[in-house]
This record gives sequence, structure tokens and C-alpha cells, in this order.
Amino acid sequence: METAPRGRRDGAMGCLCLGAEGGKGGGRKGKKTGKNLKLVLVGLDGAGKSTLLQTLLGQDPEPTMPTFGFNNESLTRGGFDVDVFDLGGGEKIRGIWKAYMADVHGCAFVVDSSDDSRLNECADVFARTLRDPHLSGKPIVVFANKQDAPGAKSAEEVAVALGLTTLRNERHRVVACTALRKEGKEGAAGDAGVDDGMRWMLEKVGEDWDELNPRVTAEAEAARAKEEELKKERIKRGEEARGGSG
Repeated sequence: METAPRGRRDGAMGCLCLGAEGGKGGGRKGKKTGKNLKLVLVGLDGAGKSTLLQTLLGQDPEPTMPTFGFNNESLTRGGFDVDVFDLGGGEKIRGIWKAYMADVHGCAFVVDSSDDSRLNECADVFARTLRDPHLSGKPIVVFANKQDAPGAKSAEEVAVALGLTTLRNERHRVVACTALRKEGKEGAAGDAGVDDGMRWMLEKVGEDWDELNPRVTAEAEAARAKEEELKKERIKRGEEARGGSG
């Protein structure tokens, strides 16, 4: 490893745009390419996921509320039509993450590098996330966020805390970043670590596209079929329960 329906929005605003092709608001930006790439963005609540998304969108980050459920945004970048699912990180909502893993080509995991009190919890959640069989073999980028905060751990320290032996290999990459836009001579610019991490993600998916995309399509269809079967079983049990009580 190297370091729900579209359009629904729950909780805080969050949308991913990788550069100038994106823009504020919903809907796909740019000309469609015919290659649909899906990514999932996860991490503990308060890690800075929504701020990271606003920065990538080219917006000045604003105060956000915790994301409940998910936010979804689409754009065109790097030869792909990209759909990103920003999933809520609260303890009670993390159970929905597994419902998305079959349908994505890669995963971005955001860590608050400055919060020592939650690093053990973060490591546990990260390990459980990696154990999802649908993520096996898919690229995973870890954003060691909030590097501007006092006492923030380096990317190397975050990698160790998460149980990774290296900052990068073929399937995962750990990137230090501060998900804030910085003012410069040519105006505000996003953090280089955020940009580099997402660029690597798209490149890795592109390299493996011919093998990865058919796998994602097949696993997503199988997951939907399984969910439909479970739904039918729940309906049947409900009808039987009502019939038995009549």
C-alpha cells in the first residue's frame, strides 16, 4: 500500500475541487471525460476534512459544523470525472463508511496531528478502516493535518502512531499539510501537501485503472445486490411479524 445517492448533502457543507476546473456549489465542473473515479474522505470528527475540502475548492475556509451523513461533490480533473464522498467522522456515524468502500477507487484519511489525546482512537479507526476487504489494493493517502498548530506531530510521527512502517510505498502515502489557504504575492493558494496528496491519489488510480475500475464496478454491483436482498428479507420479516400479531 502507497502514502447514497449523488447530490445528497447532510450536515456541514463540503465539496472537493482539485484546482481551477472546480468552483463553488454543486454539480460537475469541466468537460466530462467518460472515466468516473470515486473517492471517499474519512477521519475522526474535528480532523479538518471539511476545511480541507474548502481549501481544495479554492474557497477561504469558513467555520464548519460536524458532518452528519455525507457530502458529495463532483468535478473533472486529471482525465477523470471525480465524485468525492466526504463522510461524517463522529463515533455514531462511522458505521456508514463500510457502505461506500466497494464503490470507490481510493481513500483519503485525515488526521488532526495536533491532538495527542485522540491519536490512539485515530489509530484504531484507521486500522479498522484498512481491514475492509473492499479497500485492499486501493491507494490510500493520509493527510497529517493541522501542521500549523502548536505541538503538531510530523508526518513521520503520525505514520508511526497509525502503525505504518514507512511514509510511503506502492499503496499508501502520508502527507503533512495545513488545510488552510495562504496569502501570497499572487493571492491565496492552497497548501502544497494537500495538493500533492490528491495528485498522487489520482495518479495511482490512473496507473491501475484497467484493473481497478472493473473490480470497483463488480464489487459495487455485488454490494447493491446484497443490500437489495437484505431489504427484501427485512420487508418479509416485517410482514410475517404483522401477520403473526393479527
